[in-house]
Amino acid sequence: MEATPPCPLTADLLDHLRDEESLLREALASLTDLFAALRRGDLNAVNATRPRQESLAAALSHRHPTRAAAAARLAEAVGLPPADLTLSILAAHLPSDAASGLLAARDRLADLAAQLKEYQRRNAILIRHLRSYFRGVMSALAGADAPVRYGPSGSSLTPKTGTMIQTRG
Repeated sequence: MEATPPCPLTADLLDHLRDEESLLREALASLTDLFAALRRGDLNAVNATRPRQESLAAALSHRHPTRAAAAARLAEAVGLPPADLTLSILAAHLPSDAASGLLAARDRLADLAAQLKEYQRRNAILIRHLRSYFRGVMSALAGADAPVRYGPSGSSLTPKTGTMIQTRG
């Protein structure tokens, strides 16, 4: 027979998940701001996002142990080994009202994580494109002694040469 955990343990874990969700929403907003700043070419706005992102990453990192401890306490209360615990498994051992709240939180967090991953991917692609573009511009502006550049596959690219700026090696 499954044990019913004390309500405060479930509430404690849900509080941790809500805090994490709030931080992930802030991180998503920050990545969205970064993407918009990159598209505008606003380097000041790009640089301004860094402290916020670092602060959010630190806050998420610091929250992880307390969430894991709350989950472990709840797992112990329902007789599950904390090492094998997932929110789905935990929800299967909870009363339906507590399980539905936990599964809803899991779904929101999974959706936010997918959105964050997508914005990280978009930002990385845009940054790589911008870096390649500006390397090409600088190479085109440099003289025949422009340094060798490398493409995404690691192969060397033939430097484009121009006469607008002459550089010394």
